[in-house]
Amino acid sequence: MSHAALLGITGALLLLGAPASLVTARRPTLSGWIAFTCAAASAVPLVAVVVDVFRFGTGPEATVLRLDLLGARWAVAVDPLSAFFLAIAAGICVLGALFSVHYMTHFAHDTVAKFYPVMLLFFGSIVGVLVTVDLLFFLVFWELMTLTSFFLVAFERENPTSQRAGRKYFIITHAATLCLVAAALVLWRTSGDFHFPAVRTAFATLLHRQPVLGNVVALLFLLGFATKAGVLPMGDWLPDAHPVAPSGISAMLSGVLVKIGVYGMFRVFCDFAPLTAPLRLWGVVIALAGTASLLVGNLVALRQTDSKRLMAFSTIGQIGYICLAIGAGLYCLPQHPALAALAFMGALFHALNHACFKACLFFAAGAVLFRTGERTMDRLGGLGASMPVTAGASTIASLSIGGVPPFNGFASKWLIIATCVLVGFDAPLFLVLGIAGLFASLATLASYLTVLGAVFLGRPDPTRRVREAPWTMTAPQVLLAALCVVLGVVPQAPLHLAHAAIASVLGVALPPLGTLTGHGGAIGLAAGGVPLAVWAPLAILGALAAASLVAYGIQRAGGAPERQVDVWTGGEVQPIHTVRYPGSSLFLPFKHAFHGVYPTFTARAPAFPRPLRRAFDLDRWLYDPVARSVDWAARAAGRTHAGVPQLYLLWMLLGAAVVVAILLLTVR
Repeated sequence: MSHAALLGITGALLLLGAPASLVTARRPTLSGWIAFTCAAASAVPLVAVVVDVFRFGTGPEATVLRLDLLGARWAVAVDPLSAFFLAIAAGICVLGALFSVHYMTHFAHDTVAKFYPVMLLFFGSIVGVLVTVDLLFFLVFWELMTLTSFFLVAFERENPTSQRAGRKYFIITHAATLCLVAAALVLWRTSGDFHFPAVRTAFATLLHRQPVLGNVVALLFLLGFATKAGVLPMGDWLPDAHPVAPSGISAMLSGVLVKIGVYGMFRVFCDFAPLTAPLRLWGVVIALAGTASLLVGNLVALRQTDSKRLMAFSTIGQIGYICLAIGAGLYCLPQHPALAALAFMGALFHALNHACFKACLFFAAGAVLFRTGERTMDRLGGLGASMPVTAGASTIASLSIGGVPPFNGFASKWLIIATCVLVGFDAPLFLVLGIAGLFASLATLASYLTVLGAVFLGRPDPTRRVREAPWTMTAPQVLLAALCVVLGVVPQAPLHLAHAAIASVLGVALPPLGTLTGHGGAIGLAAGGVPLAVWAPLAILGALAAASLVAYGIQRAGGAPERQVDVWTGGEVQPIHTVRYPGSSLFLPFKHAFHGVYPTFTARAPAFPRPLRRAFDLDRWLYDPVARSVDWAARAAGRTHAGVPQLYLLWMLLGAAVVVAILLLTVR
């Protein structure tokens, strides 16, 4: 079966699932199962396309709709780059649908009716963005993706915080969409066609003949895609949108939606842009923006007490690593394509890893919220005993995002930072940026140690009765936590896919993967044939397991008894909540040192002159007088309702007399 037919099946299943989940919304669990079934079924042909593309290369292009008057056609094709992101989208969206089955049961059925259909359309719009090879229809699906995600962010209509976050997301992301539309129109005027090959040619022509305008187009593309990716300062919508969205959607936003912005940057700067000198400059710009995001995002995350807001700032920081790697790759691409390939592979590898551990963390935060009704970490603690699966998955994901070996986050960060060090031999700026990334990773680890300590560790509160979340909420966590381990222990497998994705869009020939990173289960880096660094996770894991067994043996041989006693302070047993360290009390010197790294601004309305304010005060001179008049008329009419039957008959006679009089005066 052709790729177009398989993609058509995916779209049809999602379009059928939307009304099916809508008509069953009065039974939220049934509606959730229908949505999950349709999402899972639609992912099957997607996975088939992804596997086929990675085995045999880019599939044939198929045209669905033509608009010859505009030079546009809805054409679909899947290359290894789009297949890489399709795999991420399919996995996270299906797991998010499964997680939502029971999570959404505490909402009213009318709210669920506004959730599952939109969620399925959101999934479908992401697929449309990734498989479309025409810039006009790409923007159509991009806008559909933005609108559906907006409704999912602001779906709690009675929550002012949710509505405020939704408005902020709507305004910022649509400003970014306008940047993309402007860039697309400039390229269309140059070529008269929206098809990707024509866009590629127009972009090269523009950069050669009108370099100023060409670089403005590049800037517009960067602003549009970086905003969706969450790069600061354009990504300021993330800390507000993530906390208010349902946790399943938060996982999709962080695991999938921001990756679509990364996909756009790869598509423009690695596929559309020619290998020219300005590419190195754009590499520096993207790397600097990424470093600023990873520093600010991770440092501000450390100061948060809301678990989901902490994870939102952390998303900004992790996207910063991806942008740092993209920038390093663009800088090296014209002269050192092999080194550029390492940087790009590190970016894609970290995008995959981030989807795994960040979605897992949002699922864990949602499970805690589902059972306790709390997101504020200072009000939680000791949940590890009552929610062991959630605590275990959250621990693995936290260590992964913190860059602790042998988990996947360490492998991708190691590759990114090591590549920056190699690039630093040619441009010392990247050496500084790599060191900044290493420092930010420590802040990330501190943030998630705070989450683990404040939410799961410590003695449980005897006044709170909590049990583990339903299996539909724990199964996605377990699967993603297992992927965090597998991808970290066997990093060559995802790097093979990343190498194929990069090779499909770059305009230069790349060395084989074995030449770049070696073979087997280790990652090796070399310069001029001289080995410089190696990461062998299986060897490290074996040594760690042996050391753990030795430590356990020594502990058992000592036979030291264990006992639990109450906490005594001032000669008295104190309640648990008075002697537990809350999350806000950890790493205080560090938080104080970087207190102003993310300033907040309060918008103030200008002080207009009083006469001008009175002239535009519609409530004062228009609405209030009209309202008072209507109220007076209603009260006057109400006084006639005295409840006396004779009085009602009198009014009827008077009304009939008035009608007869009007007829006599008007009829000739």
